[in-house]
Amino acid sequence: MKMNLRLITFALLSLAMTSAPSMAAKQPYTEKLAERVGTAQFVLDLIMMDAKTTIPRDLLREAKGIIILNQHRGGFIFGGQGGNGVMIIRNPQSGQWGAPGFVIAGQASFGLQAGYTEVNNVYLLMTNEAVTKAYSSRFDIGADAKAVAGPVGTTADTFDKNTAPVLAYTTSSGLFAGATVKGGWIKVDDKANKAFYNTNYSSPEVLLSTWLRVPPPAQPLMARLKAYENE
Repeated sequence: MKMNLRLITFALLSLAMTSAPSMAAKQPYTEKLAERVGTAQFVLDLIMMDAKTTIPRDLLREAKGIIILNQHRGGFIFGGQGGNGVMIIRNPQSGQWGAPGFVIAGQASFGLQAGYTEVNNVYLLMTNEAVTKAYSSRFDIGADAKAVAGPVGTTADTFDKNTAPVLAYTTSSGLFAGATVKGGWIKVDDKANKAFYNTNYSSPEVLLSTWLRVPPPAQPLMARLKAYENE
């Protein structure tokens, strides 16, 4: 009987020791969201600091909204692309960038493919219609908006700014300016937005708000965006 009690005690102690680290390692949801914002800032810097992908500052100043995505593509024969990011909309009254909101993204594909790739995308929303579609429902880059690869460099003097409602910039591959982009879908993440801002407001209200305070984890991203815009 004593041996059985010892075995039971030992088993319980072992279970407690193995489960304690996993419980301690469980990351609060708001911290995960803070990391997502940090990743978005990294993606923006990655795009803007590379001469091959940098967004012309005049286009950035004219954009009605911006979507910054970090995605992962993988599969064999059947493939998929998933990820997340943030969307920031320029307030139509003040002309200033609003509070960043979270989005999720994905894309399914079929064909001869294998491996795993990280894809970083920045989409400039150049029209009010594109902005409305982006925050109102699931937004399909290919179907809901004619997205094209945007020009790169400090200015876009020779680029027809009426070419498309969405301009795409990516680190995954080289695209010619004006080439059609076959993107996936983007959808606002209501759960994340409500948790990050501790509010019951819907995502459109968060994105268009002039009263919500931007939490500290998102302030560096906003500072970087404004700095690039004012260069």
